[in-house]
Amino acid sequence: MSRRDPGEARVLGLWTAGWLFALLLAGLVRFGDLSVQWPVLLVPVLWAVVALRPRRRARARVRRVHEGTRDDLRGWPPREDVPLPGRPAPTREMPASWQQPWPPGTRDRRRG
Repeated sequence: MSRRDPGEARVLGLWTAGWLFALLLAGLVRFGDLSVQWPVLLVPVLWAVVALRPRRRARARVRRVHEGTRDDLRGWPPREDVPLPGRPAPTREMPASWQQPWPPGTRDRRRG
């Protein structure tokens, strides 16, 4: 299956949205109550909005043009074993937490 040109895809999406709108409107006029069920006509309107959005290939062209201006993110996220500037080096000690029943370094009261 070949990919469509962005212009062809846009036209096909608008054509489909137009027919969907026409068929839904005809069905509402013939079988429904337009004053109550009009929100169903928002579906083809949203379909048309999606059809009019910029395509990936167009965005890819823009991305290629601005590729040199992006920040260099090599080395991100920072490794945990390398200290960041202005921060102390990481230690292997277990930090005190709510899971410990008493502060570290105290004698085990249950066995004593």
